[in-house]
Amino acid sequence: MGKIILVAESGSDVTADLRERYGIRIVPMHVVFGDVTKDDGTFPPSEVIDYYRKTGKIPSTSGAMTHDFAQVFDEILETEPDASVLHIGYSAVTTCSYDCARQAAEEHPQMPFAQVDTGMFSYGHYSVVIRMAEAIEEHPEWSLEDARKAAQDMVEHSCMSFVPDGFDFLRASGRVRNAAALVGELLKIHPRVDQINGYLVPVKKYRGRMNRVIPMLIRDFVQDYETDRPEIWFGHTPEFADEYKKIAEDTVRELGFTAIHWIECGCVITTHGGTGCFGLSGFGKNTARAHSVS
Repeated sequence: MGKIILVAESGSDVTADLRERYGIRIVPMHVVFGDVTKDDGTFPPSEVIDYYRKTGKIPSTSGAMTHDFAQVFDEILETEPDASVLHIGYSAVTTCSYDCARQAAEEHPQMPFAQVDTGMFSYGHYSVVIRMAEAIEEHPEWSLEDARKAAQDMVEHSCMSFVPDGFDFLRASGRVRNAAALVGELLKIHPRVDQINGYLVPVKKYRGRMNRVIPMLIRDFVQDYETDRPEIWFGHTPEFADEYKKIAEDTVRELGFTAIHWIECGCVITTHGGTGCFGLSGFGKNTARAHSVS
C-alpha cells in the first residue's frame, strides 16, 4: 500500500516546518495587485497592508487553479508514483479551488485521489490538515477511504470564529457601507463572524476594545461549540498586538486549554481581513455543518 499524501491550498497557512515534517504538499492561491498577480505564500502579508495604505485599494484574490494542482500532482507522481492523494480543501463555497483539484485529479487517473471540504480557511483549515497528518502517521494501515472518512469526521467536529479590529478593509472592499463602518468604529463594535457551512456568517456583536472583546469571544466560542480540551488554535493578521496574545492565552488557560497554537494568517486572509483580526478554532460537539450558536 502506497503512502497517503495530504494536499492543501496555501490559504491553510500551514507553516514550512510542518509541511516538511509531514510531507504536506501545498498548492498556491493567488493575490492580485492591479496588473500583478503573486502566489500566496511567496511574499509577506505586510505587503497587502502596504499596498492598501499607498493606494487606498484592496488587492483581490483567486483560488488555486486546475494547472496549479496539476503541477503538484505531476511532482507527486514523479517522486512517489505509488502514493495516494487526499485533498483537504479550503472552503468550497468561497473559492474554485475544490473543483479545480477534482478536475486536475481527473487528468491524472493513475493517481488514487479523494477530497474533503473543510468549509474553512487559514487556522481552521490548518487545524484539520495537521490533525489529519498526525492521524495518518498514527495509522499507517489506513486506506485512502479510511483517511477520507476520518477527515470528514474531523470536519464535522470543527468550528472557527473571528472578529475584525476595524472596518478599513471592509469599507474599502465594499463589504460594508461607509456610514455603517463609521458607526461601527465610533461605537467600537466588533462583529463576531463564524464559518458555518463554508460561509462567513455574523452571529453576534461585541462592543469595546480588543482587550475586552477577545476574552468574551473565547468564552462564548468554547461554550457554544463545547470545544474539546486541551488543544486550541489562534489566528491573527498582521499588527496584532502582543498584549492581546497574552490576554488570549491567559483566558484559554483558565478554561483548561494547555496546547495553544498560534497561526499568522497569510496573504489571502489578510487581503480580506486587514490588520489586527483575531480568531480561534477547535474541535467539539458534532456540528453536522448546521451550527447553532447564540
